[in-house]
Amino acid sequence: MKLLAISGSHRKDGNSYFLSKAVLDSLDCEYEIIQLAEKDISFCTVCEECIDKDCVLVDDLNKIIGKMAEADALIFAVPKYLSAPSKFTAFLERLASMAHMRKHLSYAGPPVNPDYVLFDGAKPFCVFALSGRGEFSEDALRTIVEYLEDTGLRLVSHEEPPFLAVNVVAGDLAGEVLENIEAVEACKGLAHKLVESVRIR
Repeated sequence: MKLLAISGSHRKDGNSYFLSKAVLDSLDCEYEIIQLAEKDISFCTVCEECIDKDCVLVDDLNKIIGKMAEADALIFAVPKYLSAPSKFTAFLERLASMAHMRKHLSYAGPPVNPDYVLFDGAKPFCVFALSGRGEFSEDALRTIVEYLEDTGLRLVSHEEPPFLAVNVVAGDLAGEVLENIEAVEACKGLAHKLVESVRIR
């Protein structure tokens, strides 16, 4: 089984990375962590070229999509900035744009291919929502989850409110998240649930 974690932080080797690595190291799976901080993610230009081809923008998105397609399950570790980091938001927007263009065969108009999904097979994912001292708003989490579900991915929910993700008080210093043992264990539990959802598919 191959898992892919995507860290949405603007900070390389920050708390999103440390949390993802601690969780993935607890699983008996092959894994990779992509840090968007190291990647070039441009803004969608609504050119409509992705209707029948890969995105024509020259950056790292197409490679990331390829790795997402190869993985059996996905983990998204997202820190709270104003809501979500701008690069992670641009990443979601690009995924959603590709799915929309291929479903509608244009920017506007009704769906022509209403059953189209970017990722086949209801590939499961879960979300770790990190903040310095507070919590992600449920509305922000719902937006993230809905964007991901629109690509065909299937949420594996947390057992406790807000259910959409594990809310993790991470602190501000890199690595400080690991001091929140209860939250790290909750993330490990959700990741184990993610793995089990792959095995019983």
